[in-house]
Amino acid sequence: MSKIKFWQGWDTDTRYPYLFLLLLAVLALLLGVYHYFTGENITFAWDKISDLQVVPLPVHESTHLLQPFTLSADGYLLLEQYDVARPYVNTLAATGLLGILAICLAFYTAAISTMQRLAYFGGVLLLMLFLATFNFDILEIFGSGGQTMLLLSIVVLAAVSYGFQAFWQQVAFGWRVLVMAAVLLALGMLLYSEAEFPATLVTLHLVSYSSIGLLAATVLFILWVSYENVNALLWINTQGKTPDRRFSLWQFVLIVVLYLLNLLLLYLHQLGYVKADIFYLNSFVILLLSVVTGFWGMRQREAYYRPLFLFRPAGAVLYLVFATLAFLSIGYAFATANDSLIAMYRDVIVYTHLAFGFGFFIYLLLNFGGLIAQRLQVYKVVYEPKRFSLATFLLMSLILCAILVIRTQYLSYFYAKAGYYNYIGDLYRTSGNDILAQRFYEESDLYDANNVKANYSLAGLYRQQDQRNNEILQMKNTLEKRPNPKLFVRLANLYDEKQYFFEKLYVLREGAEQFPESGELYNNLALLYMQTSVQDSTEYYFKLADKYSTDKDVVSSNRLAFYTRQAMLAPAQAVMEESSNGTYKPLRSNMAALRQLLGMEPQEKDAFEPDSLKAVEDLTLFYNQTISTLDQGDTTRLKAINTYLKVPGNQLFFEDLLYLKALVHHYNGRPKEARDVLENLALQAGNRSGYYYNALAIWMLEEQNNQAAAAYFKQAKDRGFMPAYLSEGYALALAHKPADAVKALEEVAYTEDAEATQAAQALATVLRRPLGQITLQGTDKEKVQYLLTYLPQLSPEQVNTLVQAITEKDMKRWALVARVGYLMRRKQWGQAHQAIKETAAQLQPEGELRSALNVQQLKLWLHTREYDVLLSRMNNLYLTDRDKRLNLYFRASVAAAKGRNREAAERYQQALKMLLYDEDVVLAAADFFRQHDPGQERAYNILLSGITYNPYSAELYKAYALESLNQGLQSYADQALVTLQSLLPASEYTTFSKKYEKQRQDVVTRAENW
Repeated sequence: MSKIKFWQGWDTDTRYPYLFLLLLAVLALLLGVYHYFTGENITFAWDKISDLQVVPLPVHESTHLLQPFTLSADGYLLLEQYDVARPYVNTLAATGLLGILAICLAFYTAAISTMQRLAYFGGVLLLMLFLATFNFDILEIFGSGGQTMLLLSIVVLAAVSYGFQAFWQQVAFGWRVLVMAAVLLALGMLLYSEAEFPATLVTLHLVSYSSIGLLAATVLFILWVSYENVNALLWINTQGKTPDRRFSLWQFVLIVVLYLLNLLLLYLHQLGYVKADIFYLNSFVILLLSVVTGFWGMRQREAYYRPLFLFRPAGAVLYLVFATLAFLSIGYAFATANDSLIAMYRDVIVYTHLAFGFGFFIYLLLNFGGLIAQRLQVYKVVYEPKRFSLATFLLMSLILCAILVIRTQYLSYFYAKAGYYNYIGDLYRTSGNDILAQRFYEESDLYDANNVKANYSLAGLYRQQDQRNNEILQMKNTLEKRPNPKLFVRLANLYDEKQYFFEKLYVLREGAEQFPESGELYNNLALLYMQTSVQDSTEYYFKLADKYSTDKDVVSSNRLAFYTRQAMLAPAQAVMEESSNGTYKPLRSNMAALRQLLGMEPQEKDAFEPDSLKAVEDLTLFYNQTISTLDQGDTTRLKAINTYLKVPGNQLFFEDLLYLKALVHHYNGRPKEARDVLENLALQAGNRSGYYYNALAIWMLEEQNNQAAAAYFKQAKDRGFMPAYLSEGYALALAHKPADAVKALEEVAYTEDAEATQAAQALATVLRRPLGQITLQGTDKEKVQYLLTYLPQLSPEQVNTLVQAITEKDMKRWALVARVGYLMRRKQWGQAHQAIKETAAQLQPEGELRSALNVQQLKLWLHTREYDVLLSRMNNLYLTDRDKRLNLYFRASVAAAKGRNREAAERYQQALKMLLYDEDVVLAAADFFRQHDPGQERAYNILLSGITYNPYSAELYKAYALESLNQGLQSYADQALVTLQSLLPASEYTTFSKKYEKQRQDVVTRAENW
């Protein structure tokens, strides 16, 4: 242990700085290892291209005239295709490198100040050469482009270190380090404050230009430790305490030869002579092992460098300084994905370790072969040769290393130049000088043809300039030398138009062949096949993507979208169950859409309301979730929607957000606000206006305002929305206008929709037939449709005959409920009561028909003044969420009947907000305020809102006309009377005209008497 922790015997002024430097070296190593695994992903980061697929999501479904009407909204399925972002310059890594480098310089200058005079001047010379590589003059410090900063740095650092070396030799090493660090800090502050560029660019400049100096220091250090692995093998073989625990000469020879053969294979593989797919030693692992063993080898060689400096502290510190510089240089090459420099370091490690390892092996055999055979502890005397000197070994190894480099035609030199120019190119690209950046990247490509860093950076510049063809050429060049999956993905994405389908397919397939474990390539292949009808291939590649992808949620999200779009419900549900706990936003968004399509309850309880919709997945998740939570009495999302609508960047989704706002209003009890929003949207929507008018029409059907629904369906039809042709015919039939309905149904044939035309012809045939024929020959469905269409025109006997003629159970239920409504409208309370009892026995305990019947029961109790029964049974009867809103109306009416006027007023006001579409509610509220607040215009305003919302209600117009007379608004009353002429049959209009004239005379008389 004492040999390992050799610094324990040192004085504290030396030990603690040394331990700090040791920790700094370990930190640099760990950063290098981190960037070894992440550098490429940071520099050439994966990106995703989002593709929105519109899928109609059912919002609400209701049945009218036995025909289902589904209101839908454009939901979004999110598909994500992998792409590669533009090259990123890792300025954080540059900042870290510069900070550690400054500390190393402080230790270096302090260490050389402890050397002998000759060695000290050699150390200062190296420092001067290294500082010269920073190119301070380009930073224009002190307003000039001269070498003032370089000279100042050299003079100050040399002067202070020389002072310690020559005059202040008694100063402890720790204080020397602190002083040199303070000097460097002062120089750094001066440099950053006087430079004419931002701090980030200054840092990048210093790191990029000094990379050539770091490279030289790293190569020197690699030479320094290149034979240490063989030395370590010697120690392993001869370190046993007793001879029987040490290995023989042949065992030593075998293990060293195996090591050298692996290096030789690696060298031949790099030259291209050996292409076999076998396991090769990692060059950087070899270097790391050499660094660790060289850590103790430095102590063994102290006898050689003692005349110049001692191991403590100079030798130990210098070793760690150079090791740290090597870790920084190699780590930064990985951090910036500088493949040229990475290749250079990899080659240099192999060349030096092979040449010097072989030379050291020969050195050992010639000098100590006999001693090893005698199983002696040769590692103790390894630097005490008798025949073959250490200098001879170094010279021979250096010559052999030079031969290996020459044999490769100086590739390492060219790689170094290319890597250096890549750094400079990054510097100028960060500064915004794309012209110079392009020039340096091209220089890099000249020295290392088709290197990834330069070519992809050039492709990034072309992408920024929208030069697609140049980018394609650059990407093809990049693939020729050091391909990786990202390059294939990016090149394939450049063929993004339909006419380039096969080119894109070829590139992706070629990439998958070379990288058969790339989930990203398989994902993009699956998405490409989604554009075709070959579903088997799509599913096949999705399974491969799921198998090899490190980001399972992306693949699951895409698979879910694919299965949903293809209506493959079983596999879609399987994926949804597997991903039920997923937190990935696109996956959650697609799951919300699928659950809505399947009619399932929303899975997520907490509302997703992002601060902004900058990310497309934020929009789709919020939008799909909001669709799935409609009709739950939750209007909290309105605040978020209003916020998004005010943001200019959300204009692309302006229509969707407005429609969503209208849906939230409508299905949460704000019909007036919903209709205002959607009408304004329909006026602005251009080609989409028919779609929104159709939605308004369906809302009117849900509210049983059938004439208004027909009018909106006609507007949708006139704007080219084909489904509205058939819907208009049904709406007119529900509005009890069979002749107009037949005329509209005949126009459905113009849509050339065979299914819709057949349905229209069937209903038109029913409406044309006489009652007797329908009763005797019609199907049960036809009888119900006829009954619902002609109901107001039929006598009670005809209604009963039709109802009794229906035998099929479900159809009978529709007919029975319709008869109850018929009797209620005729105010035949006794018969209605009997009809309700008969109907209730045949209905399901829940459902729309049961709710409709219960509403009629509640209205019957109200009209027959059975208030206590009404209040006691109100909460026990089944009602749909929409019909439950009528409870406000019933409570208000009971309160008014019992003289609780304040309560009645409050409840009527609440009811009007939610039930403005119900003419009974509007009439009752207006009548209440007319009686109890006659001096105000509240009754008039209520009726005005009623006819504005429902301009086809004759009862509302009647009340409005009379109230206008009471308010002295004769012209408005006359306009209402004109409108009534088109809404009422002639006989009914004549009757009302007489009533209107009588009230007008009464108003005139009152005015004259007053």
